[in-house]
Amino acid sequence: MDIEGLQKRIKTTQDLRSIVSTMKSLSAVSIIQYDAALKSLLEYCRTINLGAVALMKNGDLKLPKERAVKPESRRALAIVVGSDTGLVGKMNREVVRFAEKFLTEKGFEIERTAFIAVGRQIIAQLMRDERHMIESYPISNSVKAVSKTAASVLVTAHEHMQTDRITQVYLFYSQKQGTGVAPTSSLLMPLGTEWLERLKKIGWPGRNLPTYTLPPEQIFSALMKERLLIELSTAITQALSAEHHMRLTTMQAAEKNIDENLESMNLQYQQMRQENITTELLDVVSGAEALRTQKRK
Repeated sequence: MDIEGLQKRIKTTQDLRSIVSTMKSLSAVSIIQYDAALKSLLEYCRTINLGAVALMKNGDLKLPKERAVKPESRRALAIVVGSDTGLVGKMNREVVRFAEKFLTEKGFEIERTAFIAVGRQIIAQLMRDERHMIESYPISNSVKAVSKTAASVLVTAHEHMQTDRITQVYLFYSQKQGTGVAPTSSLLMPLGTEWLERLKKIGWPGRNLPTYTLPPEQIFSALMKERLLIELSTAITQALSAEHHMRLTTMQAAEKNIDENLESMNLQYQQMRQENITTELLDVVSGAEALRTQKRK
């Protein structure tokens, strides 16, 4: 490679580094935004839980009995949350593999399991595995759009629970774990005895329980709907945060490699430039020596 070609290569690498640096900054800002949203969601979830605790402490909420389902009648709906954009392919592949393994271990037939994909990159993964995908939704980077997506997914899930005789709805998504990202799961529907058993262990933060005028059943129904919405919104937000966390890590590694390549190319450029200068000086000296020799003759 000549010195001009090397200069062009250095310029292209510098432009690439600028793009990587911009993407890294955007991911860092996005993580802060999603983490702030998660704090608000968790606080709202705590408020909903306390509403159910108040009903329970007042004796207006009884633990329902779970409906017995024959093993051959069990059918699952899996909501798998991934990403819309690339550069996090590993995260999307792992959450799909995790969902398939989890459902198999729970005794569900994967061929009879319905899937809802949240994020365009998940669609390709499920289609590649030839899964029964009943619906797909894009996942917006906007925090404000998360609740709208969650509400749409819940409507679809509820409809298919009625028409396809779905017995369990599971939620699969990625979350930050230490310095990395790992898939996780939760039972979204039915939200029954397991949730209420956890609420029994929660104490009321004040001295007096709140009073209410609406029928307890109506209040509990509203709390359940909000609880499901918050559960799914939290999962989508955690997946978005994990996506940008993984992209930030990838961009940091890419930036380090680019800097090392730039350092090597700049050193090579300096050496080639020095060699060219040396060659030109030798040519000048040789020419001057030849002229001097001619004058003497």
